[in-house]
Amino acid sequence: MQTMRLTQADRLAIEKEYCRRSLAGFAKLAWHVLEPATPLKWGWALDAICAHLEAVSRGDINRLLMNVPPGMMKSLLANVIWPAWEWGPMGRPDLRHIATAHKQDLAVRDAMKCRRLIQSEWYQARWPIALTSDQNAKTKFENAKTGLIEAMAFASMTGSRGDRVKLDDPLSADDANSDAALLAAERTFTEALPTRVNNDKSAIVVIMQRLHDRDTSGLILDRALGYTHLCLPMRFEPARRCVTPFYADPRTDEGELLFPERFPETQVSQLEKVMG
Repeated sequence: MQTMRLTQADRLAIEKEYCRRSLAGFAKLAWHVLEPATPLKWGWALDAICAHLEAVSRGDINRLLMNVPPGMMKSLLANVIWPAWEWGPMGRPDLRHIATAHKQDLAVRDAMKCRRLIQSEWYQARWPIALTSDQNAKTKFENAKTGLIEAMAFASMTGSRGDRVKLDDPLSADDANSDAALLAAERTFTEALPTRVNNDKSAIVVIMQRLHDRDTSGLILDRALGYTHLCLPMRFEPARRCVTPFYADPRTDEGELLFPERFPETQVSQLEKVMG
């Protein structure tokens, strides 16, 4: 029986289709561009995050709250890999992403990583998207199809409107102990944020660790604002098992770890002792 040999063009087409069908698949293939010296560690929790971002991309939901512990690649997935996936594999270079964090430097860091990924030889060979020369800065860059990625501090949300407005840790750990900072975050979320979306189909994505009962997550949950809520604690609590229309926490045992591939028992136990 004769074996069919795939051409380079065939392999490229298969890879592009694989990326189109899966944000997680795209993330794994793009990893070597973003972190060439660091081996990728992947776990089901990252699949859960990707599944919910895909739901936003499909238009199944337009309000998403994800609570995950630190170190879960949340910023890399939401602010770097997801925009590049929507522009390229998904075929939506017109989409406008606004990313915010409690410090502008953090949002700018991710915007620069996203720009480097999009401009890489690997990405351009598969999805040749041209960035405009007149708007190609660290804080904001655009492509020739009117798509935009902009980074700003959460406390000063002004200017552009987006199809995707992302709040990545809108409060720092220090802010969580300040009544003034909590109140300022509440006002920004309820007064400034609603004016930053393009239309009723635009999405707001909040991804953060819980810091206080009155943090942005608490506000969303207390006021029942209609967000799909993905909540993934480091240790499993059966009574609070998270189930959404797009993913269910697969853990079954009390105290079972969220991401043992990256945070094994010894490390988590040490962190618990230090953090209390």
